[in-house]
Amino acid sequence: MGLETKINKLTRSLTSFNGAITVIVGTIDLDIYSPPIISSQIFMVIDEVSPYNGILDIPWIGKIKVITSDTHQEIRYPITRGGVGQINSDQAMARKYST
Repeated sequence: MGLETKINKLTRSLTSFNGAITVIVGTIDLDIYSPPIISSQIFMVIDEVSPYNGILDIPWIGKIKVITSDTHQEIRYPITRGGVGQINSDQAMARKYST
């Protein structure tokens, strides 16, 4: 993705959902755009194939009052002037940037 220079080098182990241990390459601070909200989030960077593009934590989910749907692979959140914002998964884009 061309963000290598923005990675803060850090070596730490991370235990995945299946109990496997992965070594973290570093962390990166990225803005998450969920219009109209822009939120900064720190991500851990690993050098392994993963089924996830990113994992968002509870504070971010709480900050924008997200409702998740695993079945539909989307999240919805209230917009301040009424209405509902929505973020859908995009597997084609994920594959483009994971190679």
